[in-house]
Amino acid sequence: MKALIAAVVALSIAPCAMAQQVKPACTDDSRDCMIAAAKSYLDGLVHHDGSKVLLAPNVTRSEQGHVNIRDEASLRKSLDHEPAMDGYGDLRFVVDTESHQLVYYTLLRLSMRGDQAPPGIAPGPVTVHLAERFKVERGLITEIEALFHTQPGTRDGVSGWEK
Repeated sequence: MKALIAAVVALSIAPCAMAQQVKPACTDDSRDCMIAAAKSYLDGLVHHDGSKVLLAPNVTRSEQGHVNIRDEASLRKSLDHEPAMDGYGDLRFVVDTESHQLVYYTLLRLSMRGDQAPPGIAPGPVTVHLAERFKVERGLITEIEALFHTQPGTRDGVSGWEK
């Protein structure tokens, strides 16, 4: 009977253990800490590795105005399955430390395979013009809101932003 109870307890906490929270190096609400959290997400996105992203357990993510992820484990898994990316460029941050929010703008460079291409996008080189808003609390991301435009046919799309 003890073994059965132990098995039930282990199975009931297993989903929580799948999403192992990463401990942030800094937990204040400074500009640098908030940028470090956002960059951990961008690096996880580009390198298909959600394991090092600084996420709160209750993180939510919306894309193009629709909430598509509501927890840490789902977001980590989603990052692990992103399309192949060649990196990013023209990274810009706007930070509001008072509201614990920041936005970054960047250009993602992709080589889209046929099995990865969304409807209406041909396989091949792609530049994604990406804007993401983050809410960061004590070094962990609690909200992500992504807006993007896909520019097919080139990995060398430009932003037009002044250098």
